[in-house]
Order: sequence, then structure tokens, then C-alpha cells
Amino acid sequence: MFENEDAVRQILEFIATIDFSKVVGGTSIQLFEVTIRHFGSMLSAHDLLNGPFAHMAQPKELRDGLYKQMVELGNILSCGFSTPSGIPRNWVDTARCTTDDAHSNTIAGAGSLILEFARLSDITGHRVYVELARRAEQHLLNPRPDKFVPWPGLLGSNVRVSTGELLDRKGSWGALADSFYEYLLKAYIYNSEEYAPYLERWKLAADSTIRYIASHAYGHPEWTFLPYWEGDKLHNVIDSLSWFAGGNFILGGMITGNQTLIDFGLSIADTGGALYQTTTTGLGGEFVTWTNDCNPRYMAEFHLEACNGSNSVQTTGAEFKLRPEVIETWYYAYRATKDQKYKEWAWSAFQAINRVCKTASGFSAITDVNAVDGGKKLDQMESFVFAEVMKYIWLIHLDDDRAPFHVMDSRTGKKNRWVFSTEAHPFMVAGDPV
Repeated sequence: MFENEDAVRQILEFIATIDFSKVVGGTSIQLFEVTIRHFGSMLSAHDLLNGPFAHMAQPKELRDGLYKQMVELGNILSCGFSTPSGIPRNWVDTARCTTDDAHSNTIAGAGSLILEFARLSDITGHRVYVELARRAEQHLLNPRPDKFVPWPGLLGSNVRVSTGELLDRKGSWGALADSFYEYLLKAYIYNSEEYAPYLERWKLAADSTIRYIASHAYGHPEWTFLPYWEGDKLHNVIDSLSWFAGGNFILGGMITGNQTLIDFGLSIADTGGALYQTTTTGLGGEFVTWTNDCNPRYMAEFHLEACNGSNSVQTTGAEFKLRPEVIETWYYAYRATKDQKYKEWAWSAFQAINRVCKTASGFSAITDVNAVDGGKKLDQMESFVFAEVMKYIWLIHLDDDRAPFHVMDSRTGKKNRWVFSTEAHPFMVAGDPV
């Protein structure tokens, strides 16, 4: 995407050398993580090199090598679906094409594979890949038992591998569930005819979230949080992964022409912006809690000293793990509004990351967003730092005419010919653009 031909060639040369049947330090890989990170990036590279970046003129043998390795990894990942219900297990032995013996998976782990496997099927012409993902998805599109669906479209977080039945009533838009909801919408964008029912399921979840889940902090009615639920009870905690939902609502609103969805997503984006501005480092913590009113029950549960507008919201998990979700939502907010504040917030976050997270060899997660120096460095950097954090910061500043893969606002008559995966890998859509 930066049009750095030397770097692209180095990456393609390296990909050609990988033996996916071997795992350093073990024998198994995680189906979910390898799919969204490694596999998704290869699919995206294939689309980009055969689309808007074909002019980069990488040697044919390297492009052919990418295709070969992409298919090889797809075949290995397909082994994870060999279960009675089609719900995949998450650990795959790459040499034996076997799985672990886990009894459950998360709805994110089982329901966030449809984009990548659909793309492989459309590139290769072999339906076998997408049919594996669709079979797993069907259990979540038609969830059972009803007692684990507390509100229409909103599910518990875990699913039984043997039957495809849900196992609990505890859910959220965050960890264990997030990209399941995300991909309901994005599957429709990828192929609006084939995945029209997925959009309807997403609308159901979105409507229930606005009606039953959305929460506003005492003293800050303009701030919107998404608590996790346990049955019909809400817990006023939001993890950092949940902030992606703001962008997802905005995207859904732009695609369907629904201003209510856009406004709801913008309120989440603005809440994230406000919270980043309240910490010493200018970065957001891993967990945030809040009170809805002055009920002492909230104070006891969330360890608040008093109940008023200044401390009704607290960062209770002070680590910053270099996660992208708030910045991702600002990107979608900017695409919908062109409001410069989202650019400014993204730039401020970039400066803060460089100030407190940068090391001699990359960037490190930190222990305390309210310490001047970020506290201790955790000596850890995930792949999403470059795949998402830096990419979304770059994209929010990139002019439309330089980025055909930008998210488009359908309300303006422009159509989306690309869709970003959950790791921000752009895929070329297969159906009529929406």
C-alpha cells in the first residue's frame, strides 16, 4: 500500500520459503489468529498485486509463489473444521491435519472465518473452503438454545463443538465475540447477494444493542459505552476490543443509509476520543468502568470514591497494549463526516505512541496510561500494530484519489469495491459493490 517495491519483493521472497507444515516450538497453530493475520494478509496481497498495485511489476514467479503458499495455508487451516457439527476447533496440527480435543470454541473463533475462506474460494474457484466457514456460521445465524440469546441477535460467547449449541449467556462486543458481529456486516459488503441474510442478522444485533445494551455515564450523557452482559444483566465494564463497534455501526449506517446507526457509532467514537484525552499519556487503557447514577451499588462494584461527573468514569485496566480499535473507529468516523477532529485525535495518538511506546526495535505495550512515561514497557508488540494501528492512522490522512481501497460512504453514491478484514487487510469484493 506504500508502494515500496523492495519491501514487497523481500516479503514475497520470504513467503515462498515458508514450510507451513512445521511450527517453531510446537506442532499446532491457532486457526483463528493465523486466519485473520497470516492468511488474511496473503489474500489481501494477492488482491492488491492483481489490482491497484499491479504496476509494481513483481516477478511472476513471486506472485505465483504467493498464490501457491496461500492455497497451501488455506488447506492446512481447513483441517480445523473436521468436527461433528462443523464448528471448528481452534488448534490445528499442521503436519497431521488434526485438531485438539477442545469441547468449545468462541463465537469469534467460529464465526470470523467467512471473509477469508470466501475470498480463497472466489480466487481459486473451489467452493469447498467457503462451505466450511458457512456451515460453522449457520449455527450462529440460527442460535440455540434460546436461553443463551438474551436479546435478539445478541449471543453468549461460547459454542459447543460437537453440536453447535451455545454454552452461556455472557457476551459483549469485545473479547471472544467481537469479529463475529463485525463479519456479519462485512460479509454482506463482500457479496451483497450471497450474504444478504448476514446483514439482517447484523441489523438485529445492532438494534438490540441500541435498545438494550448502550449505557451512558453519570454526568456524561453524551458518552456511549457498550457493557458486557450476563443474561439480561449488564456489567459496566468495556474492554479495549469493544471500541471497534463504533466504526462497525458507522459502516453499517453508511451502507444502509441509516443515520441512527451512524450517530450511535459517532457517539462511541467521541467517547473514545474523550477518554484518550483524559489520561496522562493520551492513550486509552485496557478496561474502563463507569456509573450510571449515584447508586452506592455501583461505587462498591467499581471502587469509586464518590459519584459525580468528574469520576463516574475510570480507567480500571491501565495497560495500553497497542490495540487499534479506538483508532479504527475514528477512521470510519472520519470517512462518514470528514470532521477534522478525528484526524487530530489519530495524530495525537500516533505522537503519544512514539513518545511512550517506541523502542530501538519497534513499539512496546506499556503498563500505565496514567504514568508520565507509560510505566513499564512490557516487551511485547503484536502484528496488529502495523496491520491496523499504523495503517488506520495513515489511511485517515490519505486522500481519496490515492486509495481506491478506502471505505466509501454509500450515501454519496460511491460504492465499496473493497472491504477491510478484522485485521484491516483489504479484500476485493466479489459481488456488486454497495
